[in-house]
Amino acid sequence: MTTGYKMIVTDLKYHLETRLVNKLDIMIKRCTDKKNRKDAVLMVEGSEGEGKTNTSEAIAYYVRYVTGRKINMFFRLASLLQFAQSTKNQIIIWDEPALDSLSTDWYRDTNKDLMRLLMTCRKKRHFFLFNFVKFYKFAEYVVVDRSLGMVHMYSRKGTTPGRFVYIKNKFLEALYNNYRKKKERSYNKLKAFGGAFPIVEKYISHMRISVEGQPDCSLKDYENLKDKAIQSIGAAGSVKINVFKKKYDDLKYKISLVKAPILTKELLANQLGISDKTLRNWRNVRESKQISLENPSEEENKEQFSTMGRSVM
Repeated sequence: MTTGYKMIVTDLKYHLETRLVNKLDIMIKRCTDKKNRKDAVLMVEGSEGEGKTNTSEAIAYYVRYVTGRKINMFFRLASLLQFAQSTKNQIIIWDEPALDSLSTDWYRDTNKDLMRLLMTCRKKRHFFLFNFVKFYKFAEYVVVDRSLGMVHMYSRKGTTPGRFVYIKNKFLEALYNNYRKKKERSYNKLKAFGGAFPIVEKYISHMRISVEGQPDCSLKDYENLKDKAIQSIGAAGSVKINVFKKKYDDLKYKISLVKAPILTKELLANQLGISDKTLRNWRNVRESKQISLENPSEEENKEQFSTMGRSVM
């Protein structure tokens, strides 16, 4: 049912912008048409608390209502990858954790996994919804080459979340490059249309969404599973830090075993079990980064041991 610029959709009878529904219908046809074996990728992007999860649920349930497919939400990309590769014809939401503390390493590894997913799962014909906090943190292949559009979420006057602008696929490259070159987020300049999303999270139990493999989740289930996923990301980061600390401790132990006199740097390198070149590289790191040798921080440990490779293992 159409009312002006909005349509009442699904058995839950919530409103979606008519122009957005038209876009979604094209994406649905892309991954259901028997002549083409393609998937659909739609980004939902915006700061934490702007309504990305609610929006992706509203879109996903519309797709489910039209296609009969099941909705599957993941916080852990590893579990999403495994699920996407072993199934077909699913609606898959990735709810990226909105953690400012996520490191550059995390984004680098995540981009590799996302690219691998999209390069290998096209013929599985999934409908993907990626909830991103910052689109420019992700690879151009993901944002520009594979996404069919972007729903950017924001708050009206900074207080009322749930507002959006839609950016077409043909303008995603300009959006991406404008940020890369000018640090400019050209959402309004490049938008095709805008509007608002209704609150549908209250219907989550009716939507029968599977979250991290747990079927038919309630809102409380969703919150609990998200908290666990965030905690697991922190634990994974701690493991990496502990690896660097072990390498640092190993190096200190090797230094304690060095026998005097040491007449040349070559002899020192030999006793440490490293090459002359590695020893020279360590000096360059010290001079360029001003790293403390007393109690190096976690980041300093990473800088130092990135040049060691396997030499101190």
